[in-house]
Amino acid sequence: MKKQICIVEDDENVAESLQELLYKNYYHVILTQNISETLIALRNHSIDLLLLDVHLKEESGYELCKKIRKLSDIPILFLTGCNTESELLEGFQSGGDDYLTKPFRMRELLARIEALLRRTTSKSCSCIKSGELTFNCDTQLMLFNHDFLDLTSTERKLVWLLMENHPRTLPREELLYQVWDKRNFFVESNTLTVNMCRLRDKLGSFEGTPYIETIRGIGYRWAIPVRR
Repeated sequence: MKKQICIVEDDENVAESLQELLYKNYYHVILTQNISETLIALRNHSIDLLLLDVHLKEESGYELCKKIRKLSDIPILFLTGCNTESELLEGFQSGGDDYLTKPFRMRELLARIEALLRRTTSKSCSCIKSGELTFNCDTQLMLFNHDFLDLTSTERKLVWLLMENHPRTLPREELLYQVWDKRNFFVESNTLTVNMCRLRDKLGSFEGTPYIETIRGIGYRWAIPVRR
């Protein structure tokens, strides 16, 4: 299946050149120019990667990246004419995954796109639905009916683990390892409790049953049936 790339660029000439290049290399392409168009694209399409120009007319690409990161872990590759250390740092701090300075060679752009897509291919599992929630495993977006739920990166990882393993109860130790210790982020057990409480509040319940159930002395399980 062809990968789908969203180009966020308000210079039509640049956008069309990138679109033509990606078409020739067998990618599907969606063009957007601002935050509202980009969020609509993320909601309505299974997008695998964002090419994001740093200097947009309405707001900087960095600010747009921060807003997207509140909703999704989709790979983001910045395109910019600046290559100062401060610019690079701001790009990564805002949530970008990679950074390519203009003018760049098209082969390098394609190579970086392929590298980012390889990193996330193993995560790809389409969508998981449960009750009134839909979780897109490709973009890590959670929708309540048709509205985005504002989840942190940690909360998105917890949601995916619980839904993917339904109806199995996940021990606390397994969740701590998968979300934190696996990346050498050693945390106290109470951190999981706090995050789960916040996540449960955000998700609410379905027909009176909370989406996340606490199994005393063991861990947590996703309580509502899931479907793909």
